[in-house]
Amino acid sequence: MTAATADTFQDNPSRFEVRLALAYFAIFISSGLHLPYFPLWLEFRSLSPTEISIVLSMPLFVRVIAAPLVSILADQSNDRAHILTIATILAVIVAAFYFLPFNFFGILMVSLLLAAPWTAQVPLADTIALSGVRRYGADFAKMRVWGSIAFLLASFAGGVLIQHTGEWIIPTVLLGALVAACGMSFVVPRIGKPRRLSPLSDIDMANAGRALRRPAFVTFLIATGITQASHAYGYSFSAIYWKSIGIEETVIGALWSIAVVAEVIMFTCFRRVFGRLHPARVLMIGSAVAIFRWTVFPLIVPAGLGVIGFFVVQSLHSFSFALSFLGMQKMIAMTIPEEKGGTAQGISTFFIGTSLAIVTMVSGPLYSATGIYGFYAMVVLAAVGLVLANVSLKLEQREHKVV
Repeated sequence: MTAATADTFQDNPSRFEVRLALAYFAIFISSGLHLPYFPLWLEFRSLSPTEISIVLSMPLFVRVIAAPLVSILADQSNDRAHILTIATILAVIVAAFYFLPFNFFGILMVSLLLAAPWTAQVPLADTIALSGVRRYGADFAKMRVWGSIAFLLASFAGGVLIQHTGEWIIPTVLLGALVAACGMSFVVPRIGKPRRLSPLSDIDMANAGRALRRPAFVTFLIATGITQASHAYGYSFSAIYWKSIGIEETVIGALWSIAVVAEVIMFTCFRRVFGRLHPARVLMIGSAVAIFRWTVFPLIVPAGLGVIGFFVVQSLHSFSFALSFLGMQKMIAMTIPEEKGGTAQGISTFFIGTSLAIVTMVSGPLYSATGIYGFYAMVVLAAVGLVLANVSLKLEQREHKVV
């Protein structure tokens, strides 16, 4: 019997999956604008590659500190959705300061202040969605996929808009997206305090806490973080690189969009295709594809493959990112009790965010020194993630004799 079927279904909120899907859609619009185009705005503001990497990486360090704290607070709150709404309101207020004529240090300070309320939104939504999986039998991938769809539409529309208006428009559309997320946060179902399937004794609670500290789980978190960090170089400088070789913003938006189209396909078919695999095996596949992706990326122009080659490589995002991410969510849902779900999301955010922050900070000097060939350093990271995922599986087999 699964956790979802073991619990009661009589208090299932109206249209739980639809309302979470709408929330994911709104939250991810800002990500679809920020990730591809914010580096272009920083370059437009005359920041150097090193300054760009600092502005992109330092908020990630704030994130790894703030996200676990916010998640623990959410676990202790009367309703996690209230914390989500507060986070969206604060994000709107802080993002408005991008309109002031700041230099590098001013932009950095706004980005640091924005990091906590903005980046906490997705883990909070994930935690609420996973509660729905446990309580009502909701399908996580079917809800989360709408975040990917929003990212897709925002990244494509953003490219078209920027090509016709210029990079100056980026803070405006980013603020508008954050306002939309704030409004939609009020639609998120209020399901009350996190609960357990049955009353737990003090011993059971101790076991729930130990689940977060198991060597197999911690190793899996580190493996996921390193594999995800291998994307940092592309997140930071792929748009700048594409623009430097003459690719227009509209095409850049399409390149980001095709990655998310592939991601959406993965979210849609994950349960059917990969649902029976152990999470560590899922992560191993994602890491292996990441190795291939970052190996091929620098070879596209020398091989004369042009934009078509970039489209093909970008489609591998469905494995290198989406499959790795879904493996992490499956690991949490499979091994961590609900009352520790928010804490588990916060800890995973810590590992992933720390890895991303470090690699993003290094990416600026690396790009200045090596250009596109810095992707070969990402190959090494993905390989480390693959090895650690295999170690996690071996530890799991040793602890629980998982086949």
